[in-house]
Amino acid sequence: MKKIFLIQTENGQIVHDFCFTLTEAIRYDKWYYGDKNNYEYILSDLPIRPQMNNIQYYPLNDVIPVGSIEFVLKFLNDYYNIQNVKPINIPEQLMKSEYLKRKVWNVMTKLSWFNMENKNIFVKSNEKIKGYKDIIEPQGKCPSGDFIVSEEIEIESEWRAFVHKNKLVGLQNYLGDFTMFPDTNIISEMIKTYVDCPPAYTLDVGINKQNGTFIIEVHAFFSCGLYGFNDYNILPKMLIQTFNWITERR
Repeated sequence: MKKIFLIQTENGQIVHDFCFTLTEAIRYDKWYYGDKNNYEYILSDLPIRPQMNNIQYYPLNDVIPVGSIEFVLKFLNDYYNIQNVKPINIPEQLMKSEYLKRKVWNVMTKLSWFNMENKNIFVKSNEKIKGYKDIIEPQGKCPSGDFIVSEEIEIESEWRAFVHKNKLVGLQNYLGDFTMFPDTNIISEMIKTYVDCPPAYTLDVGINKQNGTFIIEVHAFFSCGLYGFNDYNILPKMLIQTFNWITERR
């Protein structure tokens, strides 16, 4: 059975770069393999399991939702009873000084917790993707919750590394000075170190003149901006394998 990608639209139009690129990858698959192609896709404004006809649904294991985080999470909640997918942020295996280049820690806070550092800190939720995040000044309050906390660090250039089966398969600039190229040796070391990982993920790194290349965060490979990454041969596999990884961990 072919895999069916349920691709999000808004008012019938594709709005995410990864959705558009996926449709091109599927067209490429059809062109290359002909009748033996591996994938089909259906466009939908809603994360509703598609039907083969008026009666029969596509087998659930063959449907892969692709869209915003909200779109994918709604599908996971409705059909797999998965209510949340926690962010990876910086995995424990990459909490090393040679990768961080600044102080980073995880903390459970209460509403009365204050920033006791003498520097600005960046605070981001460990509980929810696109949850609370903010830069908090010294003595500033932080809401209650589970957070990853980082000393503020200058970022002159930001790059997204694409990783599939522990191999670097793409590297795209998404913010800042595109002429500042990251140290791919450090990125390769991070990939080798991060063994308890999804089958596909993105590794965001920053660069500045003082510190060189350092980790920003990691995302499992769903609802991720591609910024020009378009390996048609593996893009559908990366999405399928990551979605299966999420559902198998419930």
